[in-house]
This record gives sequence, structure tokens and C-alpha cells, in this order.
Amino acid sequence: MTRRGLTIAVLACVAALATPALAARPLPPSMTSYLLGPKLIQAELFVQAKGVQHDYFLDRGRLQRRYTNGQLTIVKQSGPITVKVAPNARVLLNGKPSSLRALRARMQIAVLHDKELPAQQVWASSKSAPTLPAAVTTLLLGNQMVRAEIGVASADPSAPHDFLLDHGRIKQVGVSTLTLGERDGTVVTINVSPTAHVKLNGKNATFVQLRKGMMVTTIHDGDKAADQVFATSGK
Repeated sequence: MTRRGLTIAVLACVAALATPALAARPLPPSMTSYLLGPKLIQAELFVQAKGVQHDYFLDRGRLQRRYTNGQLTIVKQSGPITVKVAPNARVLLNGKPSSLRALRARMQIAVLHDKELPAQQVWASSKSAPTLPAAVTTLLLGNQMVRAEIGVASADPSAPHDFLLDHGRIKQVGVSTLTLGERDGTVVTINVSPTAHVKLNGKNATFVQLRKGMMVTTIHDGDKAADQVFATSGK
């Protein structure tokens, strides 16, 4: 999947995971579960917490071999990749605290890391894909998200979804566009499909109900117009 060219100073993920809990949920749980669930290939997520920007990568796949030379090799739909993992990384295996030495080939794993530092978080399962803790999904796709790019497997293995998410406050509503001011100061204009599914405060709505000042998360697949819009009228 393609990536946006974004240059951001990052910190270790363990530092961000120590941030206070984020209660707000711009996306419904079902959407979060789909985007970060078993069909996830890779996600790049930009989060801004207390003015500090973080650039996270989340990878899912099957473990090819045991932890070696400070790395895990993950087999994904597009082929194997290696991820640097800190020797003291927090590991959950089948939902219980474990260690990197307990991980075995063919286990399904999810690894959270940033662009430069070794991963500090590993989730593994001997059978089905591991479920990410709610605190992690809230951090990544919660109110402090700036934008994200998420590759999700589709029915056609050669054409995975490349979902682009933008989260910000509406600065302007056009005929079929939304101009958003994002947390890092970026202003972006999103094309919205005339058949987009719009939710306002968790209820079905229409595009014409959107107003300047509302907080919005939009989702579009590749170059297509956004077909999912989730808005809240609160500050």
C-alpha cells in the first residue's frame, strides 16, 4: 500500500501508551474492530498527545520464526517483513503476560512500533488473530488521532483496501467537500461521495446536516471520495 510522505518526530510507543485514558471515540467500535482487526495488513497512524506527535506502525501477520537478533519476522499477505523489537517488550500471549522467548513460528501476532524505535508492544495468539486491548485502539483511533493509513485485506488478495482516515474540526462545508483543520495544524479538503454513510453523534444523518465547528473523521479507500463520515457536534 502507498504511504503519505509525512515527517514527524516520534517517541517510543510505551511513552504514548502511558498517556491518560482517552474516553472519546470518534469511530464506532465495529469500525475500529474492522480496521484494526484480523484483516489488517499494516497501519500507519499519526497521533498527537499533549502537543507531542507520534508516528505509529501496527503490523499483523503470522510469525515466521522465533525472536532472533532483536527482530521478529512476520509473514503478511504481501510477503515477510522484519520488525525490530525491544528485548524487554511487553508481550501478551493468548491474553496473558508472557515473553518473547515464548513466541513460536506460525503464531499470529500484532506488533506496535514507531518509525525508528524497536517495538515495545507485542500481542500473540496460538490460534486466532489476537485482539488488541481497548486502551490501544482508543489511543490509535481515538480523539488524539491526526490521520491514518490502514491496509486491510479484501476479497481480492491482489487488491487490498488502502483506507485513509482524517480527523479534525470542520472549517468549511462545500457542495461535496469538507475542509478540516487537523490537530497538527494541517488543513485538508476531503471529497465526499454523494452516497456517503454519515453519522452525527452516533445516529444516521446526511451530509447537509454537517456544520462548521463539528469534529469529523472521514474514511476513503485510495483515491476514491470518502464514503464514511463520523461527526460529533460537541467540542
